[in-house]
Formats: sequence, C-alpha cells, structure tokens
Amino acid sequence: MAEINIFFKKLISKRKNLSNLESQVLEYILKYPYKVANLNIDEFSNEIFVSTATVSRTCKKLGFKGYQQLKYSLEQYNLNKETYPIEDNKIADIEVHVKRFQKEMENTLIDINNSKIALAAEYLSKSNLVEFFGVGVSFSFCSDSARKLTFAGRISSARNDWDELRAVANNMKPTDLAILLSHSGETLHLMEYANILKQRQVPFILLGGTQNSYIEKLADLTLTAYSESFYYNDIDMSSRFTINLLMDLIIFEYIKQNK
Repeated sequence: MAEINIFFKKLISKRKNLSNLESQVLEYILKYPYKVANLNIDEFSNEIFVSTATVSRTCKKLGFKGYQQLKYSLEQYNLNKETYPIEDNKIADIEVHVKRFQKEMENTLIDINNSKIALAAEYLSKSNLVEFFGVGVSFSFCSDSARKLTFAGRISSARNDWDELRAVANNMKPTDLAILLSHSGETLHLMEYANILKQRQVPFILLGGTQNSYIEKLADLTLTAYSESFYYNDIDMSSRFTINLLMDLIIFEYIKQNK
C-alpha cells in the first residue's frame, strides 16, 4: 500500500461514523481524488449512482462544510502532488474476493424473510402488469428475471431506455406491479421512477444492496441483498449476484403458489 499522508488519514479516521452508502462515497474519494476534484456534485453523484444529498451528507461527516469545500481541499492536495492511498493491493488475491462473495451470500441468506418472499409472490399474482426497473449493471438482472418470470407464466418486461422507463412509470396503474433493482437504492433515474410510481399509487418492490436508502423509504416491500461496494481502476466491480438470488426465490415461490 502506498504511504498514506495526513490528509487521507483524517478522512479514513471518519469511516467508522459513515453508513454503507456514505462509505461508498468515501472510498471513491480516496481512490480517485484527482478525478473528484474536477467533478461538480451532480457529476460525482452520477458517477457512483448516489443522490447529491448523500454526497453532501458524507462531506459534512468528513468534516467539510459541503462538497465545494471538499473539492477545494482536494485541489490543494493535488497541487502538492502528494501520494494518495491505493487500497487495492489486495486485488491480486483471489481468496480475498472469494471471502467477500461468501460473506455477501451468507449475510443475504441469514437475513431472508420467508414471509416477505411469499408476500412478493402474492404481489406478482395479483398484478395485471409486471415491469422491472433497473439501469446500468442492474439492467441485465432485470432482463434475466423478466425472462424467467415470463417462462413461469407471468408475462413481464424489462427495458433499458431511460426515457422509455419514465414513460412506462407514468402509465402504470395501481393494479400493476413494479420491481426495482438497485445496489445503492439511490440511483438518480430510479429515484425519479420511484417517485412517479408512488404518486400514481403503483405498488413496487425494491431489491437492493443498501439499507435505509431513499428508494427503500418509498417501497411497499424491500428485500435486502447484501453487497459490498468495490471499485478498481474506475470499474465498478461490486457484485449483484445476491439480488439475482432473491429474485429467483421470489419466482420459485410464485410458481409454488400458482400450481
């Protein structure tokens, strides 16, 4: 690991006071200070799929008045061309990632609530229309789940165009069902769709990796799929397989209920 200077030691010392989502913000700042210094708050929140409110809250917990003061501090730090910490020396150790995946799987399975799985299946049975909402990495899981559910006898759709998803949300009815897949629970587009669905009184289920997120507060039902945020060289290597696992269990329960 590269030598960690005083500036970053101060930031790292605040980590214990942060939520999972706020820790994700901090991790990105630690790994890409040069990049963050050149982003405005909207660009930064889009970069890591969290809300601007989460970014601002994290900055204050780190001891700054707001995002602008954080940026100023990073700019001063960058001008000095000091060495910043790279905490991914473990990237070459496959065993580390195996343990990370195992932990995510175990935490998800331990926390599974059978009554919630059954309730999610009931929502599917009672709805006229099922739509999956997910952007970025989550879309592939939406597509896979919609395909499985269709083969199980419940026709559903997953779309990857943001404008199309907005149009769908604006035309859904209280007799329909939306299923949102989001690792952070604060992806900007999904927060927009969640608000539209709530206003239209459309019931929706959230399968997410972060507890107490913005979307969770709006959802009719939430199932937590544990997943640790992990970035390497600008690549989001956070896993999503636990979200897929939960959706499979819901589909199994749906098939059982509708035999």
